Amino acid sequence: MFSDESILHYIWKCKLFPVKDLRLKSGESLKIIRVGQQNDDAGPDFYESRIRIGKTLWAGSVEIHINASDWIKHHHQKDKAYDNVILHVVWNDDKKIFRTDGTLVPALELKSLINKDILEKIERLKDNNSSIPCKKEIHKVDKFTYRNWLDRVLVERLDYKIAHIKRLFDGNKGSWEDTFHILLARNFGFKINQQPFEMLARNLPQRLFGHHKSNLRQIEALVFGVAGFLDKEFIDTYPDSLKKEFEFLKRKYRLTTLDKFIWKFSKTRPDNFPTIRLAQFAALIHRSSHLFSKLLESREIDDYKAFFSNLEINNYWFYNYDFEKERKRETLVKIGAGSVDNLLINSIVPMLFFYGNYMQRDLFKSRALNILEKLKAEENSPVNNFRKLGLEIVSAADSQGILHLKNFYCNQKKCLNCAIGAKILNLKR
Repeated sequence: MFSDESILHYIWKCKLFPVKDLRLKSGESLKIIRVGQQNDDAGPDFYESRIRIGKTLWAGSVEIHINASDWIKHHHQKDKAYDNVILHVVWNDDKKIFRTDGTLVPALELKSLINKDILEKIERLKDNNSSIPCKKEIHKVDKFTYRNWLDRVLVERLDYKIAHIKRLFDGNKGSWEDTFHILLARNFGFKINQQPFEMLARNLPQRLFGHHKSNLRQIEALVFGVAGFLDKEFIDTYPDSLKKEFEFLKRKYRLTTLDKFIWKFSKTRPDNFPTIRLAQFAALIHRSSHLFSKLLESREIDDYKAFFSNLEINNYWFYNYDFEKERKRETLVKIGAGSVDNLLINSIVPMLFFYGNYMQRDLFKSRALNILEKLKAEENSPVNNFRKLGLEIVSAADSQGILHLKNFYCNQKKCLNCAIGAKILNLKR
């Protein structure tokens, strides 16, 4: 006996029981014409179901419980929303159930119909404490099923990402340039400094930079000043000149500065320090005007990569990783190939996909997917763990799909909602 009602939902949805010659406990014949659509909101569990009891055709909802008496526990007998239930699917039919008008709700008892092997497989998947519950059986799943599901979860991941962009877009009153400016800034912080970079972009709207496009020093002063790095006295000429420039610009635009302590330096290599990323971001702003327009005009993956290539970073950062903190040796500062790919995956791709979705132009959605297919798969723990199980993960489209699969299916034990889990449940031992 089990206590998870979602298992019965899955069994009903997939009809994992003999459907020929079905009979209700009352002895009447039952034919399932349509199981219906699963309902994730309030009300009966499945709607738009169709069944035949005896010679009578019924259309309505199906409610599912472990015990028939759960209907009473959940107070459905007092809720007219359940008067359209045409079938009560239960594991144990321990009580007759009636609608609010006193009519009997027909019941289908499952406990004598379901193969124990199916139940064991379901319980094994749901109770598995492994980070990948099906890891011992996933190798049995055919490539067609795996590939189709990976395509599906990739689109789910992009839909999940563009929901955040939609909120940005609405908050910026439909400005594409401002939305992209904030999204790109956020991803310049990569994982560890995303929030500070987003706060910076909100305090420094892209239209403000338009007055200073030709002056890199002023753009750097704005970026480092608002970020909170110019609030002390300096000995070095470069930061001292930025400080003086910023004092004027701060008064002119009535700017608010961030607290320096919000920027995280720990657990990162010097080339990933926020100071270096801020210098790169300033260089990108200096070189590129109307960046969103260029995003739409670009066609090939090399065009998008060129956004971040060969940025003119001030020479000061070749010798320092923070203001007045020297490097041990001179380093040519540039955005690495892996970081460029990261920016494409997390900024360029979702922005193109959102634009295509919002404007109903599939061309831009296709460009976004094409970028992912041409980029190499990301290297991280989830991807490596699935690779060890023998799965083919070649492109960034694959690795993005794997990340969504891991976060929203494996981690949440939604094996019954996963095509791979469903395939495993239907495999013979």
